[in-house]
Amino acid sequence: MNIVRGLSIALLLIGGSSLLSQEKPQVVRCAVIGGMNDTGLWQAVGERFEKATGHKVEMVARGPKREIVGSFIAGEADLITMHASDTIINLVADGYGVDPQPWAKNDLLLVGPPADPAGVRGEKDAVAALKKIVASKSKLLMHASLGANEVMADVLAAGEIEIDPANVISLPSDKHREMLKKAQDASAYTLVGRIPYLNAKIEKHEMQIMVQGDPRLRRPYVVVVANVADAKDPRHVAARQLASFLRSPETQAWLLEFGRGKYDDQPLFFPVKMRRP
Repeated sequence: MNIVRGLSIALLLIGGSSLLSQEKPQVVRCAVIGGMNDTGLWQAVGERFEKATGHKVEMVARGPKREIVGSFIAGEADLITMHASDTIINLVADGYGVDPQPWAKNDLLLVGPPADPAGVRGEKDAVAALKKIVASKSKLLMHASLGANEVMADVLAAGEIEIDPANVISLPSDKHREMLKKAQDASAYTLVGRIPYLNAKIEKHEMQIMVQGDPRLRRPYVVVVANVADAKDPRHVAARQLASFLRSPETQAWLLEFGRGKYDDQPLFFPVKMRRP
């Protein structure tokens, strides 16, 4: 057996099942969060999986989590991937999906007004930056994105930082455009997704990057496969293969290069840490 064929068979065995035992390749229907589609990440992952296995990857739903979750619940998708949240875990808790697994991360940025009243521009440590913001009594905007708020809460807890409610602006809207405009008008600091900020999907106004690159400002993506009556159903088996492919060492290493140089010298997504063998 030559090396190329050996590698192909190894890839086919991902998830504990081989295409050699199936009558024909399957179409894996996927519901994918918008950011992975906008950057071309999911399309590139799908092409790699198709080449490795012979299966086809079809994106049946894309966009905000509310839209893709509805498609998954309706049984239109065999696999869903989105940010880790109560929303995706509830799909498992409510019986629609199984085996939630993290497989990638993306960055958040701490942005602020050009004047930078707290003097945090260029800081690499998010905890140190927030300590300066709080000490300077600068404004901090907390918005409706539960993911961003969870990251903010974790960083505050890591530094044992207590913020004065008088210096906190609460925005009960998940609309990025409103959030950055509100922060600019109040000369406040806030968190925003790195990808929509860099690719101009949201209007930056005058808000500028203050802190980036701290691993504590990253959020994981989770993949979940549909919960079906027959675990041996060929399409379900293929969906599980895709989920395993996302967490494979090859895909994880590939993530570190995807999108590098597009906006800066960093990849657009980051791998997750796996258990050591």
